[in-house]
Amino acid sequence: MKNHTFFKISAILVMSILIFSFSFSDKQHDPKLVGMWKGFEKDKQIEGVEKHWILQRFKNGTYVIMFTSKQDCDIQTFTEKGQWWTKDQKYFEKSENNEKIDSYSYTVENLEVVSYKSIELLGEKNTTYEFTDYRLDLD
Repeated sequence: MKNHTFFKISAILVMSILIFSFSFSDKQHDPKLVGMWKGFEKDKQIEGVEKHWILQRFKNGTYVIMFTSKQDCDIQTFTEKGQWWTKDQKYFEKSENNEKIDSYSYTVENLEVVSYKSIELLGEKNTTYEFTDYRLDLD
């Protein structure tokens, strides 16, 4: 009886791992978003805050962003790393510093411009934030 229970639990565990693995293996990476980008926004997320960023999206699904923010003459910089992927014309980002996933709808305007509109930020529904990335690395 113990062996039967052990095999049942083992089978459930193996199936769970496989399902979990396959759920992450379907991540796609729109090649149009790979590369180096810059962006700017003011008063869009936080009133009185101006943000600039340079973003590098790698084809392996990782990213690095360097932000500079300015509020009342106080300038701060910080870096964020994480994973990105796309599915059904939606863009997803998961920072190494946060378990929550941000999601956006996106439109590739042309090879140099991509526009984003938030769907969820920090795990909560938020459709108010919009921004645009501009390509830096076109040959």
